[in-house]
Amino acid sequence: MPDFATLLSEHIHNKNIKTYALAQYCNLDRSNMYKIIKGQRKPSSLEMVEKMCKFMHLSPSEQADMEESYHIALIGRENYYRRKAVQQFFEEFRIPTLQLPATSPSNASDYADNATLLHSHLEINRSLLYIIASELKKSGGKISLLIQPDYTFLMNILTAGGYASSSVDIDHIICLNNNQNVSFARQNYNLNRLRNILPLYSNHYQYNCYYYYDDIDAVTSAFALFPYAVITTEYACLISSDMQSGFITKDPESLKLFSYLFSQYLAQTTPLLRPVTDLGGQIQYVENTMQNITEGYFFQMLPCLTRFLTRDMLETYIVKDLPHRSELLDRLQNYLHELQSIPASADLTFICSIEGIRKFLNTGRVGEYPAYAYTPLNLSDRLFLIRQLANSMLNEHNRLLKRAIGMIDHEFYLFAGRQYGYFMYTVNKKSPDRRRCFFCISLSGNFLFFFATADSFQYSDQFRYIFFYRIIYNRKVYISIFMYNSIPQSFNSSPRNGWICFFKFFCQFLGIFCHLY
Repeated sequence: MPDFATLLSEHIHNKNIKTYALAQYCNLDRSNMYKIIKGQRKPSSLEMVEKMCKFMHLSPSEQADMEESYHIALIGRENYYRRKAVQQFFEEFRIPTLQLPATSPSNASDYADNATLLHSHLEINRSLLYIIASELKKSGGKISLLIQPDYTFLMNILTAGGYASSSVDIDHIICLNNNQNVSFARQNYNLNRLRNILPLYSNHYQYNCYYYYDDIDAVTSAFALFPYAVITTEYACLISSDMQSGFITKDPESLKLFSYLFSQYLAQTTPLLRPVTDLGGQIQYVENTMQNITEGYFFQMLPCLTRFLTRDMLETYIVKDLPHRSELLDRLQNYLHELQSIPASADLTFICSIEGIRKFLNTGRVGEYPAYAYTPLNLSDRLFLIRQLANSMLNEHNRLLKRAIGMIDHEFYLFAGRQYGYFMYTVNKKSPDRRRCFFCISLSGNFLFFFATADSFQYSDQFRYIFFYRIIYNRKVYISIFMYNSIPQSFNSSPRNGWICFFKFFCQFLGIFCHLY
């Protein structure tokens, strides 16, 4: 992507644009426009960039390139692509059900010898399709993978819908990059590899991924003879770094050796994700992660309402015949107490979306918890929680997103701290009540940078107040009561006292209207 000044100059030259006319249209004097063209000055806003594009009659793709180069000019190329990678991770987050690749597998007769050489990428694909498909059909089978998850063909085989219920154990060792001085294509390598891994956790409950750190360019170097291996109970396939050559063996002694080496490597790795399949385990996991945390970001499209729940709500809505209900209530109560005891000095930011708030008001579902454990909240309790959220908007670090990032139905929940974090999401529709969590230090920096620079996604304080009042009004409840109670008395002494008084008057007016209506 060329820098903004270069791209602007090219459009001006190619479209024969008069600089003076462009400056006039953008309400700039000629000298300032020349400075922008020469790269000595940046446009004052995205709106100005849009004006330039409109005047030059740029196509949608050309305008997108101009806007992208403008954002790069503001925060730097490296920071821009770091932020973009995280945004894409959220926006594209979903757990697909894939189908088997179209490539036809090999036959058992092709591997009659103890060792079979593979001379092309196609031969490797056909061989892996055969040995993995054969193993996944077994009961009590085992697959050991020492290979990066960017091998798309292999990931498609493992996540194919026909094998989602396989009982085969899969252990997967991957390398996460620890070299910060890499090309742009590698800058967000770890985050992109995580995206490849998540579908396997959803489709295979016996899948476990383990990681270690190294220089990824060194690991995947062409001088590494056979850095990748796929081992089953019958076969071992070793593959070159370029995926163009390798060999398959079914020799028992070779299989024993390769399995032993894999177990030695496995002992030096760390689990990437920790599966959590019940509410008690989920609460314990989050509690352990949150111990002694004083800064970080809670990021989820549905609002984080746990901190506002009461003991009476827990008693009312937790399913009466839920196994171990009393123990769960006590644990939840302790968890709520810890959340509510977080000191005011803690630098914790809560981020949610307008669509998420509306979804909660419509469904009565608190997204952090599995649906089987509780009944939907009634309307009065939904409004109570939203009123508490509105209060917190004045007293805590909160952000309200202009739009949901990602598909709101593919719910995920993230906490990113300086040292620790967790990511929770619901697995595929066949098991909607189960959860998966992961903890990975290496990705925290990416998320933290995104949140610290995501101001363009959030609304102003004034809008947040207006939104809460309007959304309650749209529910045809008495906005006057909500409005007045959602503003702490201490806020009356703020510099925006006049603005608050106006809204109290406005709310009373709307309240009368609602009563009449």
